[in-house]
Amino acid sequence: MKKNYLLIGAVALIIAAITGYVTWDRHQTKKLHDTALTHIDNATQALRTALAPADDPIAQSQVVAAAIERVDQELTALRAATTSRILLLGAGADTYLHTIRELLKRQASVLVLDTSVRNGITALRSHLSSSRAAPNWASEAVRLKNRLEQDFREYQRAVDAHTNIADGYADAHKALAGLIAEVRIPATAEITAARDRTSAAGKALTAEMAAARRATAPR
Repeated sequence: MKKNYLLIGAVALIIAAITGYVTWDRHQTKKLHDTALTHIDNATQALRTALAPADDPIAQSQVVAAAIERVDQELTALRAATTSRILLLGAGADTYLHTIRELLKRQASVLVLDTSVRNGITALRSHLSSSRAAPNWASEAVRLKNRLEQDFREYQRAVDAHTNIADGYADAHKALAGLIAEVRIPATAEITAARDRTSAAGKALTAEMAAARRATAPR
């Protein structure tokens, strides 16, 4: 009889240990799940703030720079965590955060180079309207034009890179679809709209660049 009690006691201990482990495991999994969602939410908030249309490129550059820093922090924290308990969500969150960070980096480059190109056009036009009798007028005109052309080429590359990443956002969105509420991340249409705004600004700047080139063309 005593042996039966001992056996029952041992079984009860085993059941309690298993129950305790299952409870702990569920708690740890939920904790990781909630942490991943927090990283996603924080990054999404930074992204949407940065994507909001703005008229001042310099001010917007500062907003985008802050967003990049925030998203990078969230991605670093996510990768520092052990996400083996939430493999699908962990991988999807990583893809999402990495994608939007790269998108924001390209947006930052576009904004900086947009300002550089516009300033270059202004400087070149100002120089062309100045007295040609000034020392080194021709060499300075060549220098300004070459610098402008270089900045514009870099600007075009930045716009192309921004477009490519924006077009690939659908894959990052798909990686999280079904795992979290879709309101937590921008719809593909939101990113497409941002891409289209950048593309439209690029076309407008290309037209201004063409006018600047005509001004320097031999007559």
